[in-house]
Amino acid sequence: MKRLLVFLPLLLLACAPKPEAKAPQTAGPVRVQVRTLKAEPGLLTREARASANVVAEKESLVAAGASGRVVRTLPAGTRVRAGEGVVFLDPAPFQEALAQARLALRQAEENLARAEAQTEGNRRALEAQLAAAEAQLAAARRRYEEGKALLALGALAPLELKGLEAQYLQAQSAYENAKEALARLEREDDLRLLRLQVEAARLQVQQAERNLKESVVRAPFAGEVVEVYVKEGEFAGAGSRAFRLATTDRLLVKVYLPPERAAALTEDTAFRVRQNGKEVEARLQAKSDLPGQNRLVEVTLRPTGPLLPGAAEVRYPEVLAEGLLLPAGAVRTEDGEAFVYVVEEGRARKRPVRLLAQEGGRAAVAGLEAGEAVVYPVPEGLEDGDLVEVVP
Repeated sequence: MKRLLVFLPLLLLACAPKPEAKAPQTAGPVRVQVRTLKAEPGLLTREARASANVVAEKESLVAAGASGRVVRTLPAGTRVRAGEGVVFLDPAPFQEALAQARLALRQAEENLARAEAQTEGNRRALEAQLAAAEAQLAAARRRYEEGKALLALGALAPLELKGLEAQYLQAQSAYENAKEALARLEREDDLRLLRLQVEAARLQVQQAERNLKESVVRAPFAGEVVEVYVKEGEFAGAGSRAFRLATTDRLLVKVYLPPERAAALTEDTAFRVRQNGKEVEARLQAKSDLPGQNRLVEVTLRPTGPLLPGAAEVRYPEVLAEGLLLPAGAVRTEDGEAFVYVVEEGRARKRPVRLLAQEGGRAAVAGLEAGEAVVYPVPEGLEDGDLVEVVP
C-alpha cells in the first residue's frame, strides 16, 4: 500500500498534458533610431559690432567778427537761443568809429550837393553862351557869304572880304569853345568824383555799423555753450575762435564702416547703441555716398534714447547668407565636401550640400528642398543607406 502511494504522484505527473513547444523567432533588421528636423529657408545673421562716436547734431566753433577787448562772457553750460550774445566786446571804439564815419558821409553829401547846385548854375550860363555863340556864328557866316557875292560883282574889295572871313572864323572858334565847355560840364567829371567819395563814405558807415554789431559775438543757432575760449579783459582778434556751441539735446551717432558692410544696411536694420553700460535703440539716418580718404563710409544713426557725447559701441544684425537654415551639427564634411543625412523611405541618405555660412551653431546651406527631413543630431557611425526609425 505504501509502495502504491509513492508511485501515484509519478504516474499522475507522467499523464499530465505537455506544454506546446514555442516556435523559434527570426530576428528582423536593426534600425537606427534618429530624430529629424525640417530645413527652413531664412537669413543667417550675426551680431556685428563697431566703434562709434556720439556727437551733437549741430556743432560750431564761433569766431569773433571784429577785434576788441572782451568785457563779458556767458559761462560754459549756458543754453542760449539763436542770435543771443555769448561774448561781449567793449563797444566804445566801435561807437566812436561809427560816429566818425557818419560825419564823413554827411560832409561828402554836402560837398556833392553844393557842387551839383553850382553845376546847375554853370549849365544855364554855358547854355546861354552857346546860344549867343551860335547866333554870332550864323551872322558871321551870312556876312561872309554876302561878301563873296559882292566881291564877284566888284562891289567889295578883297581886303574887306578877308576881314569878314576872319570874323567868321573867330565866331566859329567861339562857338566850338562854348560847345566844348557845355559838353565838359555835361560829362560831370568833378561830380563823378564827388559821388564816388559819397559812396566810399557810405560804405565806411556800413562797415562801422557792422563792426558795432559784431562787438557782440552771438549764437548762430539755439544750443548749449560747450566751451568759451576767451576771458574778460583779453583781446579777441577778428577771426579768432570765441566759443563752441552744440545742440547737446539732439545727438547723432557716427559709425565708419567698409563700403560692402555699409551697403547692406537699411532703414529696417535694428541698431543698438551701448554706452556706459546702457543700451538704446537707433535708426539709420544717412550714409555718405562715397568712402572717404580712409576708405570707410560714414553711417549716421539717430538714437531713440538719451546718450552723452563721446565714445560708444554700435551693435546690429549682419546678414551672412540667405539659404536653408540648419543646426551646424547637422552638416558633416568629408574630403572637404559638406553633406547632410536626409530620411528617404526609411533609410538615411547622404545628400551633398553647399555650405553658405556658419555662425553661432547655425548654418546656411544650399542643395536641399525646403521642408526636407534632415537627421539631427547625427548618430555616431551612421552610414549612407542605413535603416532608420524616426522617433519623436
